[in-house]
Amino acid sequence: MILAITGTPGTGKTSVCKALGLAVVDLNNVIEERRLYTGIDTERGSFIADLEALKEYLSQEEKAVSIIESHLAHLLEPEVAIVLRANPTVLSARLTQKGFPARKIAENVEAETLDIIIAEAVVLCAVVYEVDTSEKSIEEVASVVREIIDTEIEGVSRTKKALRDCYKPGSVDWTHLFNSVFGFND
Repeated sequence: MILAITGTPGTGKTSVCKALGLAVVDLNNVIEERRLYTGIDTERGSFIADLEALKEYLSQEEKAVSIIESHLAHLLEPEVAIVLRANPTVLSARLTQKGFPARKIAENVEAETLDIIIAEAVVLCAVVYEVDTSEKSIEEVASVVREIIDTEIEGVSRTKKALRDCYKPGSVDWTHLFNSVFGFND
């Protein structure tokens, strides 16, 4: 079973994965270290991931359960995707603090506002959870993510259903921020 922790950059994926205390495959490191990319996007300063090569790499890992992390993780069609979300205003502040250039901040805030990753995950993944990280500590989010992982691996159907209902796709909605994010006046 492959479980993905995904979300727009700045939603807390890496910090949450460190707090989990579990073995997590950082796909961004794998892409770079194993040269699983088809080129470099010079405008964004990032690698263009070779998704087929990444899928092949994961299939060779031969683990009963693999937890993968990246803003691309859901594109590998895992059985379970946990999509971390953040209020676009909070996301902008986090990315600014990390030193992201203004253009990258705007691109990521736009993607978060428009639900890009959650929409892709719903199409590509069998089970999708959506967790808002905006007003939670890393430990609180890690606790929720750990509960989801444990339930998906070992939980009973009734527990899975309750948890899936609690964190179902569409439970996080930033549309009320659309005008402010995109600079439209009322």
